[in-house]
Amino acid sequence: MPMRITNNMRYTSIVDNLNRAQNKYSSLMEQMSSQKKINRPSDDPVGTTRVLDYRSVRESIAQYDRNIENASAWLELTETRLENIGDLIAEARSAGVNNQSSETSQILAQNVGSLLEEILSLANSKFGDRYLFAGSATGGDPFGRIILPVANSANAFDGSVRSGGSYTGTEDKTYTVRIASGGAAGTATYEVSEDGGTTWGAAATVPASGTVSLGDGLSVRFGDDGTTELTAGDLFYVNAYPGGRSTDARIDTPRAAGNNGFAGTVALDASSGTYGGDRNRSYAVKFVGAGAVGEADYRISADGGKTWGAVQTASWGSTITVDDTPGQELVFSFTASGPTDVLAENDLFFVNAYAPGVYSGNGEDLSVATGRGSQMTYNVTGEEAFTDRGRGAVDLFAALESLKTALEQGDREGANAQVALLTTAQDGIRQYVAESGSRMRSLNISKENYQVLDNKISGLLSETEDVDLEKIAVEFKMQETVLQSSYTMAIQIGKMTILDYLT
Repeated sequence: MPMRITNNMRYTSIVDNLNRAQNKYSSLMEQMSSQKKINRPSDDPVGTTRVLDYRSVRESIAQYDRNIENASAWLELTETRLENIGDLIAEARSAGVNNQSSETSQILAQNVGSLLEEILSLANSKFGDRYLFAGSATGGDPFGRIILPVANSANAFDGSVRSGGSYTGTEDKTYTVRIASGGAAGTATYEVSEDGGTTWGAAATVPASGTVSLGDGLSVRFGDDGTTELTAGDLFYVNAYPGGRSTDARIDTPRAAGNNGFAGTVALDASSGTYGGDRNRSYAVKFVGAGAVGEADYRISADGGKTWGAVQTASWGSTITVDDTPGQELVFSFTASGPTDVLAENDLFFVNAYAPGVYSGNGEDLSVATGRGSQMTYNVTGEEAFTDRGRGAVDLFAALESLKTALEQGDREGANAQVALLTTAQDGIRQYVAESGSRMRSLNISKENYQVLDNKISGLLSETEDVDLEKIAVEFKMQETVLQSSYTMAIQIGKMTILDYLT
């Protein structure tokens, strides 16, 4: 029996078609407005997943690109500053070679002093608000004005000599120490001049400690290593500068990590000796078990937490030996703030020890992610480039200071020795320049590769979610016609009477 199509059914169909046409029309209008095929997940669930994946990849590329740009800018400035320093070292070498007379030597000494200040300023260069050559300790200048003792090249004494104290004077001054009678510390005598050797003070005995007071807060210490006795006629110079600092070893006050459970205090014990290590170190003590002071287990790190020693049981009472190496004796002393104060697991205590020298940064590398699982070191530390703990094994500032003093004192042999050291330092600087350039080229290649990849992903993303404006314009026009026809039919339905629905 044939199905009878009533007017009511026709009306319902027309209304449904009208709703579909309106929805399609609205969808096309939204696509034309956004120029996107996918404006919500329901538009295309599979396509939405692809779009999210593509966008995630592009976000990663954008982050790597920013990392590369920052690292490249850092390396570019590093390369420039190192080249500048290399050029200034070359000028200082020329001054040392060209000392022909006492008059010219004095002028050349002044020139070397000016070059030293320029190099010091470049070594304290900043990238933004971070110091370029400070390692990871980028918040403070890595080099301060130096106060270094210089020995005359003709000296028979070849033991160690170091400056100490803080200069309280208000003007530049050259102290000269002359050994009046030879012998070991406690026996030898010395004289001090505050005008470069023009006048001399009364002779006095070198203290048994080997430390001689110069005045204005400064001292020199002879024979830390106990190698050679002092010899009559030996000369030592100390160039003092207002605001300058000596190069004695020092140890910061021990500190506790902010999230420690232990609420007591930690300090260097009286049994700690003067730090005599050959490089700056960050020591750390980490507790691996809870307990009262004198009971908990711990581990020690001598490299700032990179590696840790074996677990030790605390049988030391209220102290712990961080480093018992001769010359590096460091002992922590713990004091509880109350009877219930205990050490908790993962409590961390650390201290920074600085070797004799002018560098107050650290030797830590700065690295940045340049890809998944890929890191690039982008800094050169001042410890590497300018101290005797670097590749060239030359303390650049000590060599410059010694050259200046040798020129002032007419010590031609001493000047020649420093020129040789500066040549080595300059060669080392050139190697760091070359390495910085090589790293920049590698980063630029990565950046170019990421640009190619980003373009490809961008194309796939566009293919997935972007509309074909020409095509959709035609489709929109057609749908507009369909919608208009649906409106016309709906109007005709509206003119029907109740009798039409009853037939």
